[in-house]
Amino acid sequence: MAATDFKTSGQRQLAIYHDLINENRLKKAELAAAYNVTPRSIQRDINAVNDFLTTINDPRQIKYNPTYKSYELQVDTPTNEVTDKHQLVARDVLAIAKIVLASRAFTKPELDDLLDGLTNLIQPTSRKAVKSIIGDEKIFYTPVHHGQSLLNLLWFFSDAIRHQTTMTITYQRRENFEVTRTILPEAVIFSEYYFYIACYNAKHQTTLFYRADRIKTYRPSQPSQQITRSRSDRFNDGEFRKRIQFMYPGNILKVRFQFWGIVEAALDRFPTAEVVQRYFANGQVEPFDPKNDHERYRQPDQGGSVVIEAEVLGDYGVMMWLLSQGAAVKVLGPSDFVEKVKTELTKMQARYK
Repeated sequence: MAATDFKTSGQRQLAIYHDLINENRLKKAELAAAYNVTPRSIQRDINAVNDFLTTINDPRQIKYNPTYKSYELQVDTPTNEVTDKHQLVARDVLAIAKIVLASRAFTKPELDDLLDGLTNLIQPTSRKAVKSIIGDEKIFYTPVHHGQSLLNLLWFFSDAIRHQTTMTITYQRRENFEVTRTILPEAVIFSEYYFYIACYNAKHQTTLFYRADRIKTYRPSQPSQQITRSRSDRFNDGEFRKRIQFMYPGNILKVRFQFWGIVEAALDRFPTAEVVQRYFANGQVEPFDPKNDHERYRQPDQGGSVVIEAEVLGDYGVMMWLLSQGAAVKVLGPSDFVEKVKTELTKMQARYK
């Protein structure tokens, strides 16, 4: 049906809305020409659709996008106000799909199911566009080597966490032998290609991390084996994520190191990190205003460095990351941690003798 077949303003408004929900961008002059009406009539149509969306409490509005010099549907949410009415659109699904593909965490069949489920949430025209954009990545997707399906397991343990259900698991250690453990699941965490289940182990009276793909069997424990923890003692995965970058447990440690690399990369790796000192390339202290974050965290000039302090959980994971930075890092403290790094460097050198 041609645009000129729509004789009434109501028909035009429905047609305009239909084009917009399929994520087309529309130009007022082109619409006026297509419908053989004035641009002022098209503006009234846009206003009428916006009034209707407001009446039904739809957070979307037709707005002008100066970048594309056209009109599009945008979520009309006031600053700092969260709405539960937002629906996923192509750009959202594309971003999530890219993250899923980059994770390499799922088997190929699970990946296909996830991506199909995501793209089915959007309009057919947008679905085709997203599938075209991620097509090559999907074809050449290479999962990690464990080959285990995880979605059912992750959901099962998430439900166990919600209901505080004690579990008995058979777990394959990295030394390739299996052990049986009775644990209280507390969080599901993703890090560096793998999912982990953070669990309280009553025997060791601490939270340990079990790689999800190495959990071979799992079932609710017998009533006599139940583990309970008070709310104050429970694992806080939000605080945990600030202080651990690799799945190695341990005590809270404040590390201090001088860094000649990309400052932003170090700060992103350690969410609790702060720059406490800056140096010019000649080793002289570079003055800065500690209250000015832009000045404090900006990249030093060529050859310059910064001193960073960060709170972490455990020393092994942070040591591995620091050593991976080569000559771009020098560990300054605490003193016992410095000695551990020196010992590890000595062992590394011995490999090449």
